[in-house]
Amino acid sequence: MKKFVFSLVSILLLTLTVLPFAFAADAGMETQTAAVKKADDFKDLKDLPQDEKDKFDALIQGGVFNGLTDDTFGLDARMNRAQFAKVAAIIFDLSVDETLTTSSFTDVRSDDPANSYALPYIEALKKAGLTNGYDAEGKTYKPAGDVSRQELAAFLIRGLGMDDQAKSASPVNDNSVDDWAKGYVALALEKNILTNQADGTFGGKVSATRKMLALASYEAKQLFGGSSPDEPATQPGDKPDAPSGEISAQGKKLLLISRQSSQMTQLKDNPDDEKIIKRLKDLGFRVTWINCDKLTAEKMEGYDLIFVSNTLNSKYLRSGIMKDIAIPTVYLKNHGMYYLGLSSQEENTNEYNLKSITITEPKEKAAAGLSGEVDVLITTDPKTAIAYGIPGKEANVIATIPGKPKEATIYYYNKGSHSDSGYEVKARISYFSFAGNYDNATDDTWKLLDALVLWTLQNG
Repeated sequence: MKKFVFSLVSILLLTLTVLPFAFAADAGMETQTAAVKKADDFKDLKDLPQDEKDKFDALIQGGVFNGLTDDTFGLDARMNRAQFAKVAAIIFDLSVDETLTTSSFTDVRSDDPANSYALPYIEALKKAGLTNGYDAEGKTYKPAGDVSRQELAAFLIRGLGMDDQAKSASPVNDNSVDDWAKGYVALALEKNILTNQADGTFGGKVSATRKMLALASYEAKQLFGGSSPDEPATQPGDKPDAPSGEISAQGKKLLLISRQSSQMTQLKDNPDDEKIIKRLKDLGFRVTWINCDKLTAEKMEGYDLIFVSNTLNSKYLRSGIMKDIAIPTVYLKNHGMYYLGLSSQEENTNEYNLKSITITEPKEKAAAGLSGEVDVLITTDPKTAIAYGIPGKEANVIATIPGKPKEATIYYYNKGSHSDSGYEVKARISYFSFAGNYDNATDDTWKLLDALVLWTLQNG
């Protein structure tokens, strides 16, 4: 899985390299949720070479960029540090607290009409160790400031965890690049993240444009979606490989729907989603997460798998938003199954003082090779629960509460099957009981979750 390299370097280097990037140039565009556009909808994109249009399509439809106006992308517009922050946070999967209204930097304000939208993204960069600000004291960020090409190269390389490689790389022989940036530029060129200008020089001090940002961020995101250059994608025994002929999770796009991390104080008995995200990335998925109150059907388009965390607020599923989603989905929340008619009971679906579940179909791939009673919690008490659902007759039940065969802890519906009320399942939908603290989960729990996630991805 990708990792960031947060080595401490001089304040000067941090000042020069840790800059931000984003979609639209103003706050208003950041929050609007219009119909998803394509490159051909923008007059300054439609005549680009097809390979570049494909990249812009991926970024626009993936929610990484909007246009400056309804029909203009703004290819040649300079990007500023505020814009840079938002794109960086997205392509590097940083945790963003969109409820923040105050910043660590004195010049980043929620009442700034041009750059207030970037406040939570700038804070995400700081929290991740990717910026200490603009000035030597770390008091200001300079959100409206331009970003040079060499600064863009340095930030992307650092964000990809290649800082050490850049320091040991043979520096470019290019007078347009400052000495401090020559290793970063050399590596950015080698990895095809950025290219030289038409005159053959890199143009290190030239202000980067939105086109440069978009194409560079696309290439960086492709690298970020794969294995880290200094860390193997897997360790022996860590990740189950897809059997021959089956769909692999490697590189597949997964959307995790959760309750925003800043709200976790409201969920004292529930863990953060970071461990789940790490596990899913270890399986090979390229994970994007979204706060449940921001969820729309359009934002789920283009993903290979949807993963519904047990931390989310169930009311955001009650509207039936998931009813017509034809994407394989894993629910860690029984409410989601209930709202589709795939579980006949909504509330009071917990068993307490219990550590184990019973595998009822050990030959199923989703059973992970386990059988009989399997401990899924390390410890239990009157407040610690194992959750369950009450599935219909067309469900495939893998595990239940011991001695209670109607209380299913792991089950799934195949594509084309029906709930007892007649709802037709559009893609494989699975349920996994995970109501306790993730630190309290046994190794077998994680094995079962891995197996169900990969089985759901097959979409049978």
